[in-house]
Amino acid sequence: MLFRSADVPQFKFDPFWPKPLPEGMVWGAIGSVCVDARDHVFVVTRGIVLPKERGLATAAPPVLEFDDAGNLVRSWGDRNIMAKTQHGCFIDKEGNFWTAGNNDGIVQKYTHDGSKLLLQIGKKGVMDSEDGTETGRGLNASKTSLFKPSNVAIDPGNGDIYVSDGYGNKRVVVFDKTGKFLRQWGRQATQAETDQGVGGVFLAPVHCVVIGNDGLV
Repeated sequence: MLFRSADVPQFKFDPFWPKPLPEGMVWGAIGSVCVDARDHVFVVTRGIVLPKERGLATAAPPVLEFDDAGNLVRSWGDRNIMAKTQHGCFIDKEGNFWTAGNNDGIVQKYTHDGSKLLLQIGKKGVMDSEDGTETGRGLNASKTSLFKPSNVAIDPGNGDIYVSDGYGNKRVVVFDKTGKFLRQWGRQATQAETDQGVGGVFLAPVHCVVIGNDGLV
C-alpha cells in the first residue's frame, strides 16, 4: 500500500520546548517519557550527572511534569523508595502515574502529583532470580517478584496491570488491579526458535509493553 506524504505524520523539532529547568538543576540521564490526558508530559530521570557538572549542579528529581507549553508544573520522587534505575512510565485513565525500574524488582503506582504511593508490586532489591540478587539467573516464574522490569501498561477496561519483566526475566506478566498475579507468557528464545518464528518466546530484553486500541498487547 502506498501512502501520500500528506498521510504521514510530520514532526518538527522545537529547540525551545521545554523551558529551562530551575537554576542549578540538570536533566541527567532520562529513562522515559509519557503523556497524560491533558497533554502534560512526564519525564522520568535517573539522577546521573556528567562529571563536569558535579559540584556545580544537582540532578533533577525522578519525575518532572511539564504542561503543553513546556512549563515545569511540578517535580517529585524519592530515589530511596523508587527503583534504582528508572525506566518506563505510564499514565492510566484515572491519571495515576506508573513506573518500572530495570535495575530493581519493582513496579510502582503513584497519584498523579506523586504525593502518595498507591501500589507496589515486588520488593525493592529482591529479584526473581536463583539467589534473589540482580546478578543471579532469572527464574521467570515468581507470582510476587519481578526481575528488572522495563515498563508497565494498564488495561483501561478492567485495570489489569501488564508488566514487561524483561531485563533479568523474559516474560510479560499480568496482575489484577490489586497486584494479584493472574498469568504470564514468554521465556528466553533459543536461536533456532528465533529463526523459525516460534511464538511465546522473547529475545533480550523484553523492553516494553503496550496495549493497542484494539485490545491487543
